[in-house]
Amino acid sequence: MKVAVLGASGFVGGHIVRYLRQQGHDVRGIARHRRGIDPSIDWKCADACDVYAMRDALAGCDSVVHAALGTNQEIVDSVAPVYAAAEANNLSRVVYISSGSVHGQCPAPGTSEASVLTIRHGCSYNTAKVRAERRLKQLRRRGTVETVVLRPTIVVGPGSRWVYDFADALHAGTAVVVDGARGICNSIYVDNLSHAVDLAMTRPGVDGEVFLVSDAETVRWRDLFRPIADAFGFDFDRVPSVSPPDPVYSFKQLNIDPIRSSRLTRNVIRSVSPDAKASLRSLVSALRATRRPAGAAQQPTSGPSAPAAMVTPVHATSITPEMIALQRCRWRLPIDKAVRLLGYTPPIPFAEGCHRSIEWLLYRSAHASAS
Repeated sequence: MKVAVLGASGFVGGHIVRYLRQQGHDVRGIARHRRGIDPSIDWKCADACDVYAMRDALAGCDSVVHAALGTNQEIVDSVAPVYAAAEANNLSRVVYISSGSVHGQCPAPGTSEASVLTIRHGCSYNTAKVRAERRLKQLRRRGTVETVVLRPTIVVGPGSRWVYDFADALHAGTAVVVDGARGICNSIYVDNLSHAVDLAMTRPGVDGEVFLVSDAETVRWRDLFRPIADAFGFDFDRVPSVSPPDPVYSFKQLNIDPIRSSRLTRNVIRSVSPDAKASLRSLVSALRATRRPAGAAQQPTSGPSAPAAMVTPVHATSITPEMIALQRCRWRLPIDKAVRLLGYTPPIPFAEGCHRSIEWLLYRSAHASAS
């Protein structure tokens, strides 16, 4: 089978390429640039949002794995060009790498693939992934190419930001955890995700299905962080632990921003003339000026990464709403459906995945010191 992997220069895409080749698949890597791509593989340069470039890049392939990221807008806008290009080349299936974050960073108990999704997220990445999934579902309803969606959450392994960010923070003296890092980490080692991709690409009878995927074990954040600290001689129990208030998102973040980022709103904006846009901006500025008390200085607005209510005396700049919600997670997202329909059994135990990740971290550290 000839498999195209979109996003082959990234952490997840690069590992998927390597894994699928090991399983005997003929793999073509697709990315915007060749940096980080194995030079021995078949490779094409293409932008996922460019339907013509994608059509050429997918020629001769049997299926495509969409593992490309980008900006939130690119996450949404890439779905239709990739699907149209797959359809033009008579591909059999699109496997889309979504995220368990469509359920939020701290999903409610009982959350599963059957849970209703919302675009009212404080984190715009979550909203973008929800929109991308919805768009793919719409395309499949009137299209000919089968689709399967995978929802991993915390993808760990050599090159994962969840691994090197904590290691770097330890060395910088800025490491901090929330509530002792005792919350559930819905982790998946990157080769386990690659295994799920292989199954999703080849398993019959799963067209249109969505699967949560993770490691076999119930993992807590301290289970991930402690081995990293130990590897570099840090005492994990001495890493500062804070208990900030839960993130509070504004009405604008939960209601206005999703409307502004919707496809309908963007289409309307495109149809408005530049002069009309300039007039509207002037009107909005004037209205804001009338609401501001005379002589009052304009205060900077707090973005979702640093709301004022979350300032704490210890390593305040290291704490984000995402970090708080993730490390307070109390629900392990179930993989029963993937086990039942895909035959998914994670081949790499969590401890082995940690070991491989730490070996990479030590190599990275030694290489940085030598240079």
